[in-house]
Amino acid sequence: MAEIDVLLKAWDAAHWELGEAFKGLQDSDVWRRVDPRLLSIGELTAHMAYGEATNFGIPVESPLIDRQNRYYPVAVVEPFSCDFGAEALYNEFERIHQEVKAGFLGKVGDLGDQNPSRPDWTWGATLEYMVFHVAYHTGQIYSVRHLMGHETEDN
Repeated sequence: MAEIDVLLKAWDAAHWELGEAFKGLQDSDVWRRVDPRLLSIGELTAHMAYGEATNFGIPVESPLIDRQNRYYPVAVVEPFSCDFGAEALYNEFERIHQEVKAGFLGKVGDLGDQNPSRPDWTWGATLEYMVFHVAYHTGQIYSVRHLMGHETEDN
């Protein structure tokens, strides 16, 4: 179980960095696209939430869990938004993360076992990918903020 502990810490660390990226974010900028081809901070966050819930097969009720948020080519042509401001959006994603993590820990036997929600992946591969997924899109959020002219935490 040492490997799972390391991966869970990395996943939580990626979420911590996302929290840093949200510091000082104004509600008016959450759903604003700086370019039609670049998803908003809210859309990127919704995509991460959708990815966590669906890749682990954990049923989570949230307006962020919408099939439109599954993949960039779908999301870019039809902007997604909901009534969350910055703090509410971050808190909703963290709630989803905690539910997904608890559900995952209740399901997983061995990291080498097949993930029924992703038959081509093991539980370990899914968890490794989610660490990357959150970190990658957090970097995109920082880039969106910089393109908006925001000063962000030292990242």
